[in-house]
Amino acid sequence: MAPVDWKQAWRSGRTPWDAGLSPPALLELIASDTVPAGRILVPGCGTGYDLATLAREDREVVGIDLSDDARAAFEATHPELPGSVHYLVTDFFSYDAGNGFDFVWDYTFFCALDPDQRSDWADTMSRLLKPSGVLATLIFPFEDPISDREGPPWPINTDLVRSFVANAFEEVEVREPEASHPGREGRERLALWRRRSP
Repeated sequence: MAPVDWKQAWRSGRTPWDAGLSPPALLELIASDTVPAGRILVPGCGTGYDLATLAREDREVVGIDLSDDARAAFEATHPELPGSVHYLVTDFFSYDAGNGFDFVWDYTFFCALDPDQRSDWADTMSRLLKPSGVLATLIFPFEDPISDREGPPWPINTDLVRSFVANAFEEVEVREPEASHPGREGRERLALWRRRSP
């Protein structure tokens, strides 16, 4: 399968994955005080709904995407947000996080990657998160067993994600979220992983 041209998809408005608001699972995490203060990363942030949802005075929220068009849409709809919010058009795999992040929110990023990039995804997450930092993965589209349907989004499940993060992360929690976007009910699992100390 030919790789997806994400920049062209945003430029032409072919973004069926864009639900128009943050997923209910992220709102659940925030309501339960699971999302800490400090530095937070959202890779593949698209039009940045989750950046706005996570923005707070005691947080630095960083979103990464490959599309200038997506960043322009974010800036047009969110001219002012609390705290420090940065939208970077850059490559996730080569991004230098400086002192690292306390929390990473991954939703429809892992499933959008070419399967050959999954090991690099895990290595990069390990590099970007501080020791004891938390990686939150909203696993979608969840299938068990995983079918041979090609993506993106590639069908994934908890065992698959666990197989990539097990070396550097310990499992904190895995559950089905209380609510999902319409059409995604039963197709999501929320999994939290804590970065082990070196």
